Amino acid sequence: MAADRSNNKNAALVLGSLLLLLALLAVIVYLYGKATYFTALKQSPLAGPLEIIVILFGLGLVSLGGVFGLSRLWKARPKSFAYDFGLRLLITGYLMAFISAMADYFGMGAHHILPYFGPLQAAGVYLGEVVIALGLLMMFPYQGHE
Repeated sequence: MAADRSNNKNAALVLGSLLLLLALLAVIVYLYGKATYFTALKQSPLAGPLEIIVILFGLGLVSLGGVFGLSRLWKARPKSFAYDFGLRLLITGYLMAFISAMADYFGMGAHHILPYFGPLQAAGVYLGEVVIALGLLMMFPYQGHE
């Protein structure tokens, strides 16, 4: 009985550590994608598809790490309606950010000849990030959801 508890604690510790490393890696990838705009790493004023994909990949990893980490907080309890709604809100926010960032490459943006990451696309990505954050906040296991 005691061995099972210690094995469960060790497995939970390893899983928690892996999720923390995933979140850290995601933040590093996301910040590296953003850093090209603010440092000498950027060679052109136009945003290339690789830079945008790196930013979106980092944002996706942050979202995925948040979902896995918050689902672990619920343990064996059934997840609430707010959790499910928050998960759907998180997915919607990521899709908003993804479509906004890649609008020129999908043919929906205003700059079809030279793809340019403009202020409207940046606003769409920021709005998507806010929606992702709201979704993550709704997924927390508050005391009233038991």
